[in-house]
Amino acid sequence: MQEMKNRFIALLLSIFIFITGSGIGAAADIIVHNGESIQSAVDNATHGDSIIVEPGTYYENVTLSTYDLVIMSQSGNPDDTIIQGDGFFLTGDAQEITIKGFTLKGTGTSYGVNLAQFSNCLIEKNKIMNYSTGIDTNLYSTFTINDNEISNCQSGVFVGECYYDAVVKNNRISNCGTGVVVGDLGDSKIENNTIRENDQGIALMYEGRSDIAGNTISFNKKCGIYDKADTGSKIYNNYFNNTVNVIFDSYHDNPNTWNTTSTTEKNIIGGPYVAGNYWAKPDGTGFSQTHYDVNGDGIAEETVKLSEGEIDYAALATSENSTPEQPPGATNSTVTPSENVTSPSEEITDNNSTNSDGSSDGSSDGSSDDNSDDSSDNSDDGSDGNSGESSHSSGGSSGGAGGSPEPQTNVQVKELSQAQVINGKTVMFDFTKNATCVVYISFDAKKTAGKITAIAEQLKGKSTLTSALNSGEVYKYFNLWVGNSGFATEKNIENPELCFKVEKSWLQDKKIDQTSVTLNIYNDKKWSQLPVKLLKEDNQYLYFTAQPPTFSFFAIAGKATQKGAVNETQAKSDTENLSNNTGNNTGNATTGVEQTSEQKESKGIPGFEMIYGIIGLTGVYLYRRKR
Repeated sequence: MQEMKNRFIALLLSIFIFITGSGIGAAADIIVHNGESIQSAVDNATHGDSIIVEPGTYYENVTLSTYDLVIMSQSGNPDDTIIQGDGFFLTGDAQEITIKGFTLKGTGTSYGVNLAQFSNCLIEKNKIMNYSTGIDTNLYSTFTINDNEISNCQSGVFVGECYYDAVVKNNRISNCGTGVVVGDLGDSKIENNTIRENDQGIALMYEGRSDIAGNTISFNKKCGIYDKADTGSKIYNNYFNNTVNVIFDSYHDNPNTWNTTSTTEKNIIGGPYVAGNYWAKPDGTGFSQTHYDVNGDGIAEETVKLSEGEIDYAALATSENSTPEQPPGATNSTVTPSENVTSPSEEITDNNSTNSDGSSDGSSDGSSDDNSDDSSDNSDDGSDGNSGESSHSSGGSSGGAGGSPEPQTNVQVKELSQAQVINGKTVMFDFTKNATCVVYISFDAKKTAGKITAIAEQLKGKSTLTSALNSGEVYKYFNLWVGNSGFATEKNIENPELCFKVEKSWLQDKKIDQTSVTLNIYNDKKWSQLPVKLLKEDNQYLYFTAQPPTFSFFAIAGKATQKGAVNETQAKSDTENLSNNTGNNTGNATTGVEQTSEQKESKGIPGFEMIYGIIGLTGVYLYRRKR
């Protein structure tokens, strides 16, 4: 009997030691309050913890040496959680790290995030600017770099010696020396990024290779791709639009593959097959702009010779009477602050045809200063050529594309887009630079007008030419002008459609019920409300469509919900109850990090409940045996 009791007690002790020693269930959320130190929270963390940083500006460098940590902003919006310093440096045992939702601002040196030698990391939804290298990876790193904005760095992303799953996708990289550098050895995937307005888009160096697909690589000053690699990469289904699309710095025995086996799938310009690349140039002389698809498969009938052994056998093209569906960031739409602008340059669509010396335009053209993105003549844009404040009635007819009636001192930002207007065809104006709340406008043309310009103006306040909207909380006032004054009327267009976007953060901050979002148009000297339809949503925006009778003055608005106020009151009450339940220990002067560490300690070992239960059952058992 005694031996049985001893064995049972020994078993209980083993279970207790295992649970307490292994840290099962010990993961916790550590809150960093504004004004506290992120580094202190990191130093107090153990593997599996999540460090959640409240909105604010933090002046520090953060070194991570613990594995399996999540460090993220509380709001998920990088604009309100800013780290000014050398960013994040991983050392020691820092594996399986997630960094999410920050703005990292450097001083032009060091790294925004340094992943050298560390694996299984996720860097997502951050804004990274003003570093020597935005994100640096090296030495056997395994990582995913997803949905970040990287700008004003010498190198946006450096990928080196990554032998496993190294993925750079869905990022927007601009105004850097080189957008993405693929360095020594290893394999990587560069997918669905927008890489524009850098000196070089992508640099392939030494023995680095990559699968490069689905990217928009445009308006880079020196070239789209700089190739100095000794190994070949697979480069297909990309949208190139640079004065020089490719520069080859050395010949190698393993050339790149510039197309993939034709696959039935929507390609980057909206065609039916994924195959090769779309070759455009800002001046309209690109191969894909001057060589058309004849048989309807979306592939040019001729091949593109980029250099000796470097050939795109299935370059993408459109038929002579159609234009490509341009990917985000690819068009030559113009974005300007509150100032008068001219129309954008020629429609983007690259000529990599072979020169007389046997080289191709893709590798031999000179560098671009990229000024073509913001200027052009107005000879064929359908505008009236006026500028400044032309006269305009408030009756809803469209303003002139050459000059908006809105005083430019009231314009916060504007974006231009051009399209060909052909009788019987649907006309689409995409505003791909995302400068305003307008995503696109479209209509069916009832007459041919050639190439015309549409202007989206997001205003600082209400238009000076309208009254104020008196119903609901206003999100944005904006104007839309299409072609010459009076063009966008029932006589010339039908089935007009407008797509606009609303920030989710605005809805949350103002406690707006998303079902109350409306689009209002000013017409006949009064505001009218238009029905809207939710088209889609992403992490940041809701996208709505509406059918306005014309393009004129608009306001997006919504109404606050009482539910938000009730929830806020309830949350406050819950917080007070929680405070009361913890004993109202007003003598505790520890910091927020220390308080959270105590919370972590109290919830850290849920196995205790199980142990207490077993011990209780054991007591009953021994008591009954004794009787």
